[in-house]
Amino acid sequence: MKHAPPGYACPFCRIAESLPTPAVDPTVVLVEPDVFALVPLHHYAGIHGNCLVVPRQHYENLFHIPDELGKDFFGATRRLAHAMRSAFGCEGISTRQHNGPAGDQDVWHYHLHVFPRSPCDGLHGGQKLPYTRDERIELAARLRRALR
Repeated sequence: MKHAPPGYACPFCRIAESLPTPAVDPTVVLVEPDVFALVPLHHYAGIHGNCLVVPRQHYENLFHIPDELGKDFFGATRRLAHAMRSAFGCEGISTRQHNGPAGDQDVWHYHLHVFPRSPCDGLHGGQKLPYTRDERIELAARLRRALR
């Protein structure tokens, strides 16, 4: 079952189409043949440095993503988690993923949220707040340096 409205203009497909290697968009952290990661438009509870890991091809949600993408997808997620520990000195990592309207999905392209965590950071009750473009660029630069 698909939930995207007719004529949905997928923001992640638009980004994926513009991605050469290395990435031109300064908010993109990681570009691989089948996946990319970026600092999103929002953070939660003041936790800065969260990212989204996204397949370059369009799959609406978990129910559509092919099994064979799993190795590349979760390898990129693991590399990003290591980079977060190095760049931000966080004590842990959380991931979150939503599917369908009842699962709070609001972008109709599969993606995984990856959060740098510290004790009592308030993620689960935290408010969704926008980053400035400059914040996104600076956080992405720190993560790219840590990935090298």
